[in-house]
Parts: sequence; structure tokens; C-alpha cells
Amino acid sequence: MRDPYWLRLSRNCYYVCLGLCAACGVGWLLLSVFHISLTEINPWPCTLYSTVGLYCPGCGGTRAVSWLLRGDLIRSFLYHPLVPYTAILVVCYTLSHTLHILSKGRLRAMLFRPVYFYIMIGIVLINWIVKNAFILAKGIYLIG
Repeated sequence: MRDPYWLRLSRNCYYVCLGLCAACGVGWLLLSVFHISLTEINPWPCTLYSTVGLYCPGCGGTRAVSWLLRGDLIRSFLYHPLVPYTAILVVCYTLSHTLHILSKGRLRAMLFRPVYFYIMIGIVLINWIVKNAFILAKGIYLIG
């Protein structure tokens, strides 16, 4: 039998993911209707990049979200791999729980696992190290 703590936590995470999906859908709809770019909303450059010339761990995230909202998963991944990873994880998690609820428990849902967050931390660190290694070793700026 499954631990009730993890089942409760998974159900709470489902509600958070459902809210995230709804908020992203509404945000995408508003940006599309009013023809607004995410870079117009946040026009300031990264402070670390402006002062030191190195990328911060989140550099490229806004452009990755922008490309993801346009449906370009590859370009989104190239700007910041955490964005498509998180989007795919949230969509799969939400769909599995929705199907679990609709099937009245016949289909199993994804459970919350801390390893998902460890993978996220690993993606951010590897992305940050690789992009800055290109700058330091070759002088190549990967995301402009």
C-alpha cells in the first residue's frame, strides 16, 4: 500500500500543476491576442551578464519560455533546457492525475518524487557551467 503522505503530496502537486497549466494558458492567450513579446515585458538585461560578462544560472529562461509558447521546443531547449523539461513534466503529471481521477482510480497517476527536483538542479548547473565554459575557453557567447 502506498504511503498516505506521498499520496496527499502528489494530489497537492497536481492542483499546483493544474493551476500552472491554467495560468500559462491564460498568459499565452493574452500575449497572443495583444501581440506582446515576453522580452517587451522584461526588457532589462541580466545583472550578472551586464557586469561580469558571464551567464547567470537563469540566463535564457525568458527567451526559452517565449519560444516554448510559440511551439518551438528545440529552440526553447537551446536557450534554457529547464523550461521544456519543466513544461513536459508538468503536462505529464497533470494529464496522469486527470486520467486517474476520470478513470476513478483504474489508471495510476505519477507520484511526486524528489528526484524530479534533483534533475532540475542538475540541468540548471550543467547548463550554467557549459555556457560559461564556452565563454571562458573560446569566447563564444551561445545565447547572445
